[in-house]
Amino acid sequence: MHEMTNGVRLLAILEHFLNTKAKALIVFLFSGVSLVLSAISTHIATLLFSGWYGLVAGVALMVLAIPFHMAGKKLNAIYLVSIFLNSVANGCSVSAYYIQTKTATNPFDLIIAAIPAVSILFLAYVTLQLCAKTKRFSLTFVSALTLILMIIAVVFWIKTGFLFFSFGFFSLLISLFYLGVFGVTVNHDERPVLRDVSYGSYGSFIILTVIVIAILSEGEVLSGVDFGGEGNSKKKRSS
Repeated sequence: MHEMTNGVRLLAILEHFLNTKAKALIVFLFSGVSLVLSAISTHIATLLFSGWYGLVAGVALMVLAIPFHMAGKKLNAIYLVSIFLNSVANGCSVSAYYIQTKTATNPFDLIIAAIPAVSILFLAYVTLQLCAKTKRFSLTFVSALTLILMIIAVVFWIKTGFLFFSFGFFSLLISLFYLGVFGVTVNHDERPVLRDVSYGSYGSFIILTVIVIAILSEGEVLSGVDFGGEGNSKKKRSS
């Protein structure tokens, strides 16, 4: 009887171990795809919209994603639609900044700018595989590294106005939410991983949109800070 109990316990530990690794891989893959979709949709939105319409389109897509997220409770695969719509919504919201500052974009440069964020997510995935017993410490370390990179991106964004640093910051912000998804979902076998990724896509969209609005409206916190060196120089040349 004692040996049977130990056998059941070992099977439970093995199942949890495999489930954790599978979930971590799913979070990494879908968060990476989300960043690429955000980059591509940012460029497309700058071609399609003018003024603040990118933000309007982003909010509309986010609202459209809500019934799909709710339907995902009955059929897990439907969460994919919600994740896709919110990823595109991220790009639409970010496009408003580039439209207003008249900053030229292309998908290749945007994807290159997203590489640090994808690398951060990959680092989180690897540390979760290698350091399964110190998951909390690993994710805390990676999150702190992300915040440091975000600060560096903002500093160089202000100094240069280069597309790489501005979109790099937006991408790192998105990745920060998916790091949160890593922390929540891999520790709970009962949680549907796609639902958590979908929640992460909502969180990233809301915060991203708030920050874009704050920048473009020149809020009190950001007033006087020139975030559009590259775009502003284009405005001056055109005037």
